[in-house]
Amino acid sequence: MEKSAPSMLKGKVTRPAIIEMGVADAAQLAKTKTFYEALLGETKYPYRLLTDMALLCVVTSDGSTQTTIYWEVPGDGTDLKKVYDDLIKNHGCEGVHPPHKPPKEMLLKGDLELATLADAAGNVLGLVTNPPYPPLT
Repeated sequence: MEKSAPSMLKGKVTRPAIIEMGVADAAQLAKTKTFYEALLGETKYPYRLLTDMALLCVVTSDGSTQTTIYWEVPGDGTDLKKVYDDLIKNHGCEGVHPPHKPPKEMLLKGDLELATLADAAGNVLGLVTNPPYPPLT
């Protein structure tokens, strides 16, 4: 009898890895971080939500407030591009921001790569390789 792959390996992603809270400006960012530090009891940034999930708070480029969930794509950056392209070509998604390194001000590790796209209903979702996990303390 043939064994099936674990459910986390059946799709293109393994699990949610980052929740990104977008804010309008630097003043709102400071207030948002203060709030989440109090809520989570966590002062190390990015904030650890679970052993393998982080919360980021960032200023959006257009001043909007939004939340994006980044799903981990296993493998390296070439796998991220393959998944991104496949979701656009074959699954009704539209590209928002192709695979890229995050800006340095996000204080994330250098080998991280991100991409965002919109699903068929217009919901923005993210893809990430090598997500940032602050050390457990």
